[in-house]
Order: sequence, then C-alpha cells, then structure tokens
Amino acid sequence: MVANLVNGVLTLELEGRIDSNNVAQLENEIISELAMAENFDIVFDALHLTYISSAGLRVLLKVKKKLKKPVKIINVTDEVFDILDVTGFTEILDVERIMRVISIRGCKKISSALNGEIFQLSEDEMIKVYGSDVTLEEIKKERSYAQTALVAGIPTLIPYDVVKTENGYGIVFEKAEMKSLAYAIAHEPQKMQELADRFAEFMKELHTTEIMGNKLPDIKDRYREWIEKLGDKDDSQTAMFSNIIASIPDSNMYVHGDINLNSVMVRDDEMLLLDMAGSAHGNSLFDLQGLFASLVAIERSDEGYCRRNYGVSSQICIAFWNAFFKKYMNNKEQEINSMNELLAKYYVLKQRILLKLESKNNVFAEN
Repeated sequence: MVANLVNGVLTLELEGRIDSNNVAQLENEIISELAMAENFDIVFDALHLTYISSAGLRVLLKVKKKLKKPVKIINVTDEVFDILDVTGFTEILDVERIMRVISIRGCKKISSALNGEIFQLSEDEMIKVYGSDVTLEEIKKERSYAQTALVAGIPTLIPYDVVKTENGYGIVFEKAEMKSLAYAIAHEPQKMQELADRFAEFMKELHTTEIMGNKLPDIKDRYREWIEKLGDKDDSQTAMFSNIIASIPDSNMYVHGDINLNSVMVRDDEMLLLDMAGSAHGNSLFDLQGLFASLVAIERSDEGYCRRNYGVSSQICIAFWNAFFKKYMNNKEQEINSMNELLAKYYVLKQRILLKLESKNNVFAEN
C-alpha cells in the first residue's frame, strides 16, 4: 500500500486483490498510517484495486468507525463498484467511480447552456461540457442536484456520470429530441401564448414539489452569504436587501435558482429543466425575480440582452413575461401589479448588492 499526504488529505492507494491472505497486513499498515495522521482527512484510491473480499470490506468499516467521519474511496472500477454496491457499502462510504474519458471530436453541437455547451454523443446520450472556469466540484454538485430533483419528481433530463473530455469535464445525460424554450419562442412566435401558458403550469408544478430533508440547500443561504461577504450590514441598501430576504416566507418547495428561457427544454407536450447547479428549496419568489430580470429588467440597462441570449427582441421577451405571469398569478390583476413592483424593487437592490460585491472582490484580487 502506498500512502501520500497532500494538503491535509492522506490518500491510501489500494492495489491488486484484498482477501484473507493479505488483509491482516493491510489492516496493520492502515492503522499505522492513521496513527501518524489523526487530524487529516482519509481517502482510499482504488484505481489499481482489482478485488476486495468481505474481510477487506470489514477493514474499511473499522476505519470509518475509528475516524467517526465520512471516508471516501475514489477511482473505483466497475468490478469493485459492483462488490461495494451489492454489499451496501456504497451507502456506508463515499464511493466515487473512476471517471470515464470520452472524446467529443466530431460530435454535433446541439446547443449552448448557461455554463457550457451540449453535444450529441449517440442516439441515446448527449453530453454537457463545462467551461474551464467551472470546477470539477461544481460539476459534481450539479449532477448531484439533478439526481435529487429527479428523485423528487422534478421534470429534468436523466443525468448519468461525470466524465472527462479533451475540452474539459462534463456530464452525460439522456438524449431527447427537444429545443430550448427560447428557440421555440423565436421560431414559433404564433405559439407564444400557448408556450407561456404551458410554462406557467410547469413553473407551478416545480414550485409545489416538496424537497424532503436537507438534500438541497436553502436558497436564502446564497443571499445571506453575499451579505456576509460584504461585511457592511449597517449600510442602508444592504440592510434593506437583507430585510427583504428575511421577510420572504421560508419554504421546502423546489426552486431552480437560475431559471431562464435557455434552461427550459421543450419536447412534444412536456418541458424539462437543464442547468441544475442552482437548485434549492425556497420560496417561488426567488425564481420569479430571476425570470423578471432576464426577460424584462436587464434589457433596460443592457440593450440587446434578449437578442444576444434568446434570439428574440426585448418586446417579445416582455410580451412573454406578461403572458406567463398573468397565467401564473391566475389572472389576478391587483396581485400581478403589486408583484411586478416588488420584483422591480428587488432587482434594483440585488444589482446594487452584486455590484458592490464585485467591486470588493476586485479590490481583494488586486491586493
């Protein structure tokens, strides 16, 4: 067994076959390494492990009980994963399968996503390849959130594994014949009202789907983190924004966190979600303010935003918002007007907070 200690993480490399013939020696080696690295995180690397018996599994179980914290095993081959899975150890340990390497050379680009590009892999699979500014940890988080949403009943593409390509990391998804909501509006303007009505019902479905436990974060925590980073809670604008966030009722219902016309896909008579990294639980107001910003508010200060991002004019974006929001709010005119005013006020405050945060980050970067 080879041991490597890097940045507070002790990695123990498992090799060959682990069975009754060598498990006692392995256990002694592991205990010896743990004694010298009591305060470090432990990771087992199974890249060169070909087999592990029940005796070997019990050693891993002893390690977990001794450490009293999660134990990760990475680079697990299909053969070893099957053993861990059938014995229930995928529930006991943090198991990470070996990453597949896939070439997208010659693959047809289907569309662009918020933080990457989507390519067709085969008749049944497509891949979302992320930009170089997106970390592997963020990609794994998006896959995890997509799986959680799927299990909860949220209409989303089925995610498979995280893979590596010549262009960076990506997630393999089921392939479905579909188009973005933006594309549908741009190429079938005569169906805009129908699409707006369908989208309103779709959003209502999302916002009435309960997320059990703590499987997705509270979306309010994202905003609290911004305010914390600013460090000026006594500033009037920051205080006002903080009070608005605090005043929004808590909820266990699903929110996408970054909903826009490109993150919703249309297929026949259904709609599906993409770009799941912002998934959370919370009040529907957080999704509505994002939609209002992307369809109405941003265009006012960034002329051409709708055309660049959705391929339609600002007039069409506004018309779609009005049609969608009227249906979503059940045609209650007074509530529609008051909500529009609240969303506009919220957007202005949020932009000011983000600008201050960006300015502060730039100062830190320069120093």
